[in-house]
Amino acid sequence: MNEHTGQRGGNRRPAAILDPDIATTRSGWLLVALCLTYAVTALCLQPDRYLHLAQSYAEPFAFFLPALLAAGLGVAGLAFARHNPTRFILDILRQRWLAAAPVILLFFLGVTAFTTLKVAIPDTIPFYADRALADLDLRLHGVDPWTWAHSVVSEPISLAIFAGYGYGWLVQWFGAVLFVAFWNNPVGRLRYLWAFALTTILCGTVLATLLSSTGPMFHDQFYGGDRFAGLQAALAQNRYAAASVHVYADYLLAAYQSGRPELGGGISAMPSMHVAIATLNALFLAGFGRRWAIAGWSFTAFILFSSVYTGWHYAVDGYLSILVVSLLWYVTGRFVLPQARRDTAEVGLAIPDQAA
Repeated sequence: MNEHTGQRGGNRRPAAILDPDIATTRSGWLLVALCLTYAVTALCLQPDRYLHLAQSYAEPFAFFLPALLAAGLGVAGLAFARHNPTRFILDILRQRWLAAAPVILLFFLGVTAFTTLKVAIPDTIPFYADRALADLDLRLHGVDPWTWAHSVVSEPISLAIFAGYGYGWLVQWFGAVLFVAFWNNPVGRLRYLWAFALTTILCGTVLATLLSSTGPMFHDQFYGGDRFAGLQAALAQNRYAAASVHVYADYLLAAYQSGRPELGGGISAMPSMHVAIATLNALFLAGFGRRWAIAGWSFTAFILFSSVYTGWHYAVDGYLSILVVSLLWYVTGRFVLPQARRDTAEVGLAIPDQAA
């Protein structure tokens, strides 16, 4: 995170100081307006749920984000300023906090809105799409994908799947947002945040509502029959699944039945937000070079496989996520990047190349 400079009126000033000016550009204001509209819509449609969830998310955000930020800055300090990592960390916080704070606030409001609207999906459109999605999975693969997934992974290795799908994905989700919030490339940051906001709204709310579904985990409870009894038996026999899958499944089902808006609540399968966020981050990391691209896409493949193995998603849930997010990334590159470059040129920022 090197400091870049720009000029305004002939005077060179740190880009970190000018960076908040991005909020006054058209691209930045449109993004802020979109995020606030999303949050206000959720608040107006479900005021009690939204306020309850905002209160529920406040404490985890207040603890988890600073802890993750401290860990990330510590690693960066040791990597780029081994002689004086403390000074490096303090300089970044001093120079970048003003630009990062609005991003983190909008992220908090957006996550709260996302969960609020996710909990409301079955109230808007009752679950209906699972039979079609399960049949499509079967036609595309010849077998239910979960059967193949469980046949190629031994029980001890499944521990890595449960941990990575839950905790690993959460760290990369929050970690990527924090990195972008403190990143001193305003053009790259705007593109990522536009893509992130559109992914959350279109995949997490619009498509999730239109394709209202429960996923294999809850298929039999909501539709009857024993279509996924084999999956339930395979998970029940796995000693590592009880703590991560069954406990959370019981938590989600209890919250649904009670109608309470709970932290991380809401049942929705299609499309997969786990795969969507992993895909977005893979596309973003590809801009930093081949090694980062390999790491990002490998993690996306791992999340796609894990979503099927754990029973939370049909394979087609992940396929649609990859398709939609890839299109959104292309669209933001086609339309957001040129406008962002024009906007930042007007405020005199020198824009570093992402690959650099």
